[in-house]
Amino acid sequence: MKIKKSAVFLLCGMLAAGSCTFGTQAAFEQTVETAYNTAVQGQDALDGLDVTVKEKTVSSSTNVSANKMVSLKVSGIKGSSLKADIQVDTDEGTTKSYYQNGYYYTTTSEGEQKREMDRTAIWDMVNSEIYMNMTSNYLKMLYSETDGSGAVTYHFAATADTLGDYSKKLLEGSGDGQGIVVDALQGTMETNEQGSILKRSIQMIYTVTQGENEETFMVQTDAEFRQNGQAVTVALPDLSGYREPEPEKPVETITPLQRTVYTTDDVNVRAAGNLSAVILGGLAAGSGVTEMGYTSDGWIQIQYNGATGYIWGDYISTTRPVLTQNTSGTMYATASVNVRSAYSSDSSILGGLSKGQGIEITGKTNNNWIRVKYNGHIGYVYADYLSWSEPVVDTYVQNGYLSGTVTEASFGTLTIQRDDGQGTAVFNTVYAAMSLKDTIYTGDWVEVFYTGAGAPYTASQVNDYTRHTDADEARSVSVEGVVVACTPGTMELSGSDGIYRTFNITDTDIEMSDNLSEGQVVTVTWMSAANGAETRNIEALRIKG
Repeated sequence: MKIKKSAVFLLCGMLAAGSCTFGTQAAFEQTVETAYNTAVQGQDALDGLDVTVKEKTVSSSTNVSANKMVSLKVSGIKGSSLKADIQVDTDEGTTKSYYQNGYYYTTTSEGEQKREMDRTAIWDMVNSEIYMNMTSNYLKMLYSETDGSGAVTYHFAATADTLGDYSKKLLEGSGDGQGIVVDALQGTMETNEQGSILKRSIQMIYTVTQGENEETFMVQTDAEFRQNGQAVTVALPDLSGYREPEPEKPVETITPLQRTVYTTDDVNVRAAGNLSAVILGGLAAGSGVTEMGYTSDGWIQIQYNGATGYIWGDYISTTRPVLTQNTSGTMYATASVNVRSAYSSDSSILGGLSKGQGIEITGKTNNNWIRVKYNGHIGYVYADYLSWSEPVVDTYVQNGYLSGTVTEASFGTLTIQRDDGQGTAVFNTVYAAMSLKDTIYTGDWVEVFYTGAGAPYTASQVNDYTRHTDADEARSVSVEGVVVACTPGTMELSGSDGIYRTFNITDTDIEMSDNLSEGQVVTVTWMSAANGAETRNIEALRIKG
C-alpha cells in the first residue's frame, strides 16, 4: 500500500516524539508547499491587511497567563502611499501607533512623537506582529486538508533546528545574559478557495535560562484576516500634533536609581523595556524587588533571578501596598469592636459589633484587616477581633429576675412556667430567703431573684403573695415517726400521732447523716389536702433525720 507524504507527516505528529525519523529538512509534497508559500507570500500583493492577533503566554513557574492583542490595518501595499494603524493591548496597557509617508507615529513619556521609518522597516514590524513570513523554509512538517468548498487548512510544525535565525527574530529584544531557546513551534493556517489566508494559529514553546534558573513559556497566537481578498482603506487620525524628538536626546534613556519597590498588581517581567520583548517571568502583587533604574518612557529596570528585567512603572510603589484577597463567609465578633471606613485605626468609625454578633465578610488585607458588608457599606474590622467560630454565649447571671406560675415545688427545688414565654426555669432554693403568705403550692404565682448559669439557677429570694383559704387545697404537712421498713423506692413509718403510713420516696430529698434504715427516727414532710390523714402511697417531699 502506498502512503502519501502528507499522511506520513500527520501520523508522525500524532505519535510520541522520536517515533518518526526524517532528515534535517523533510521533503514536502510539492503542490502543498507551493500553495502554502503562495498564500503566505501573497499577502504582500494584496491591497491591504485587516488583521486581529490574540496572543497568550503562560509561564511554567507561575501558571499565570499574559495576554496581548494586536489590531492592525494596512493599506497602499501595492502603491507608494503605505498607511498603517496598529493598536497593541497588553496587561501593561494599550499603545497606538501609525505609519504614513515614511514616518512612524507613537506616544512615549515625552509625548506624541514621530520618527522616520522606511517601508522595509514598517513591513518587518507588521510581519513580526502577525507571523506572516512563516514560509516552508522554517518548517519540519507541512500537510493540508481540503473541504468540499475548496477551503484549505494547512498544518505545519517547526523545531529549534529548522527555525534557525527566525527564532532570533521572534525573540528580538531579549536581554544580555539570558539563554533563550525555541523548543518547538506548530500551527495551522486556513485559506479560502481563492488561496487568501483567513486564519492562522501558532503554538510556540520557548525556554529562558539564567544561570541555574530555568523557566518555560507556552505561547498561543491566533490571527484572523478579515480582508478576504478585498481592498482595505486605512483612515488615520490627525497626526499634526506629533513631533520629531530632539536629535541630541535619545528616545529612551535609563536613569540609575537603586531602591526597593513593591508591585501593586501581578505584573510581567520582560527582557527589555517594550511590550514586544520576551517575558522572562512574573511578580505577584505585593512583591518587593530591587530597582536599578528607570527609562524615559516609563519602564523600571530591576534585578530578576540574577539578571536584568523590566516591569511597567505604573505597577510599582515605594511603599508596600495594602492588598485585599477576596474571600466570603460569616465571622463573629469575639468582643465589642468598631467597624471602620478603611483598613486603618485612624479611619472614621461606621459603627460597631457586639460580642458574638455575626457579619458577612468579603476579603482580608495583608495588614490584618477584614473587609465586611456593614449596613449597605464596605467596612473594615481588625482581624484579631473576628473568629470563624460562633462564640459560646456566657449565660452566667449576677442579678436576674423571673416571674411565673409554680409547676413543681419540693424541698430545695422550685420549677416555674416563665411569664416571658421562654419555657420553664428551675431554681435551687436551699439558700433562698422566702417571703411567703403561707406555703408555696402548685399554681401559685411567684417572683424569683437569682444568680448563676442555669440548670438550675440559684435563687436568692422567692416571693409568693398567694394566700390559701380553701381547706381542700393541698398544703405542707410534717410528722415524726420510726422507720419500720425501707426499700429504694418506699418507706413505712410508724408516726408519733399513732398513724401507720407508707411513703413513695423515689423523688424525695433525704437529709440524713447516715443512710436511711429501719429503726431510725425521722421527720417526713408531704403535700396534703386532708390535714395529714393519708396512709398509703404518699409522695414524700423531704425526710430529715
